[in-house]
Amino acid sequence: MDALSRKIGEPWVPVDVMFVNNSVIKMAKIEGEFVWHKHDNSDEAFLVFDGEFTLQTKEQNFNLETGECILVPKGVLHCPKTNSSATVLVFELKETKKYGD
Repeated sequence: MDALSRKIGEPWVPVDVMFVNNSVIKMAKIEGEFVWHKHDNSDEAFLVFDGEFTLQTKEQNFNLETGECILVPKGVLHCPKTNSSATVLVFELKETKKYGD
């Protein structure tokens, strides 16, 4: 996984790690704040591979550290952000749109 994490270039540009049935596991570097978005037809999960990040929702902010994970249920407006840099694994359906539905 360290070799894969070194292949990640720009923040917010995920690299496909593995396909499992109709899902994909992606690895991404995150820096700063992404855009607020939601996925109407599927859940999305984040696992912090390295660093810390905050998953913002309209109801609550979730601060996550290396090794922690969170499930974002379908339809929940969310926005990942970090004050430094983090690497995360993202678990989602293959057809999930990066900027939401």
